[in-house]
Amino acid sequence: MAKLAAYRAKRDFTRTSEPEGKASRRRGASFVVQKHDASRLHYDFRLELDGVLKSWAVAKGPSLVKGEKRLAVQVEDHPLAYGDFEGTIPEGQYGGGTVLLWDRGSWKPEGDPQEGYEKGRLSFSLDGEKLKGDWHLVRMAKRPRERHESWLLIKADDSYARTEDDPDILEEAPLSVKTGRSLDEIAPARSARRPAKRAHAAKKAAAPGTENPSKRSASGKAAKADDVEIAGMRLSNPDRVLWEDQGLTKRELAEFYLDIGDWLLPHLADRPLTLIRCPSGSRKKCFVQRHSWAGMSSFIHRNLMPDADGEQDVLAVHDIQGVIALVQSGVLEMHVWGSTLADPERPDRLIFDLDPGEGVPWMRVIDVASSVRERLKALGLESFVKTTGGKGLHVVVPLTPKALWKDALAFTRAFAETMATDEPDRYTTTSVKQEREGRIFIDYLRNNREASAIAPYSTRSRPGAPVATPVSWEELTPELKPNGFTAANLRKRLTALKKDPWSEIAKVGQVLPERRILRPKRRKE
Repeated sequence: MAKLAAYRAKRDFTRTSEPEGKASRRRGASFVVQKHDASRLHYDFRLELDGVLKSWAVAKGPSLVKGEKRLAVQVEDHPLAYGDFEGTIPEGQYGGGTVLLWDRGSWKPEGDPQEGYEKGRLSFSLDGEKLKGDWHLVRMAKRPRERHESWLLIKADDSYARTEDDPDILEEAPLSVKTGRSLDEIAPARSARRPAKRAHAAKKAAAPGTENPSKRSASGKAAKADDVEIAGMRLSNPDRVLWEDQGLTKRELAEFYLDIGDWLLPHLADRPLTLIRCPSGSRKKCFVQRHSWAGMSSFIHRNLMPDADGEQDVLAVHDIQGVIALVQSGVLEMHVWGSTLADPERPDRLIFDLDPGEGVPWMRVIDVASSVRERLKALGLESFVKTTGGKGLHVVVPLTPKALWKDALAFTRAFAETMATDEPDRYTTTSVKQEREGRIFIDYLRNNREASAIAPYSTRSRPGAPVATPVSWEELTPELKPNGFTAANLRKRLTALKKDPWSEIAKVGQVLPERRILRPKRRKE
């Protein structure tokens, strides 16, 4: 009882749902980290020792950067039952605010943990869902009038350590390992009391006829709270700016995708994804995400697929809620496989990525895309085109999924190499930058099983918030800019379109040609 006296003295258990608990005689080795939005947001780091949870408040949260010191102020011991607590502590109670179970697992001390704790230096390893590897807790000398002992939580140098250029684990994996929720989803009523702040780039209304009443209702509800709900998906930190040069916020990106969902989803839903996540914005740390992560939203689906090593998990979304969940996780780019979840071994789309080297004018990229189209036509294949939000174009060939990936790769490789052989001064199939100057790289390597390409209507994490956009072949003119469509102007384009330029892409029934690629005659200069 004495071990938890301070804990119990601070709480009124008729008002708080925190566990009253008791000290345990069992010898366990659990650890938890709880994200605690009290008077200040902090992380509570707890190690099971001597029948209780020894606890430290880490203001900035744990860091995976090797050697980085995070101040950890020791607080009262907590009961072991607290390790499963997630909820809201009422205002006016000690620690009033929202508690999220951010990580949990087991810890293994180096040497005698009781002796290390008494001496003020604990070295241990963690095996959690988010935190792993070796760590140190080092007690600092107590200062005059200091009520609580201060320690330093330090990540050791091991295979789990990161550098300052790597993603911040706190931004990379912000959700609960228990429920997959955010702080704001755990306590929506509390967050709803805080007035919303708007970034200077206000949401522009969609054109008439493009928004249904349920979308407007979601937007209206969202405008009244810091934490908004869009399409049934809770969005935290909605006013975080993702593109600094545009002032484009997380809320506005989610609303953008909600407005264009009918255009986006046919090319995105139920396809394996490769994601570019930039939780702090396009100018900060970005990283590639191919597999599931701790605390991932249930709207983002994990699918197991066979691979050479057994099984791998791939990500997919089924609906607009999944897209909003990706936005919540800081996804600025969505790349898709050329096959679907229903038949991952057989592509239904091939891509020729036309990437201009230094010194190649835009008009030549257009000419090359048209040349690719004509060569494909000669083989009986219809194709479609889209801007990439970068410098080049994608020529897309829809297929009835019958051929295997190895056959698709063989076909696209032979096609690209034929063009490069016929006109080596214009085309190349090598990705080496020095050899691409003045020529266009015809990238056929996207036609591999796990390769991916930017999804139609996905934003890019580049200045201006450009959007990869399907266009008609007739629109390929010098006036069209490869990165001209953006999150700010795309809705206006879609509203003005009389016909979807890719309306027929799902209706084209064609397969890889069985005959060999015929080399066209070399052009006469």
